[in-house]
Amino acid sequence: MNKLAVLGTVLSLSFSSFAAEPWMSPKWTEQFCEYWNKNMQTVMAEWAEYNVNKQKGYKTIQFYREDCNPPKKVEVRIKYENGKAICIYGGEAKDPNPEFVMHATDENWKSLARGEFGFMGMGIMKKMTFQGSKVEAMKFMEPFKTFLIGLGKVPHTDACP
Repeated sequence: MNKLAVLGTVLSLSFSSFAAEPWMSPKWTEQFCEYWNKNMQTVMAEWAEYNVNKQKGYKTIQFYREDCNPPKKVEVRIKYENGKAICIYGGEAKDPNPEFVMHATDENWKSLARGEFGFMGMGIMKKMTFQGSKVEAMKFMEPFKTFLIGLGKVPHTDACP
């Protein structure tokens, strides 16, 4: 077999394992959880420790894309442990009592993921529907912004989940 053909086969097999998933699909959210654990544990730690539900032992953020019909909620579960915010689950929404639920149009999600927050972050709440403690979100605005920007860091397709 031709060496070039073998190299091409090896390369295509290598890259196929990194196929992008639909944005905010359960599989993509699993990858986002991995991204969180590599890049966001420290900046999100203070938020993860704040006012945590002691019975659950973690916080849940659910989110979805309004442009997909039917909308498919996904979630990340974050646990404060040893001074870090650890993502312990990313996937299909299962928590019946999430601390936060967020949804927006694809255009607005992409804008937020690019860091387009408006003056002092005030544009965030205009670009998304947000359920949960707005006091907590404002208290931890910088970590919240990190979360939103992180949504754009994991490769994805624009297909609906």
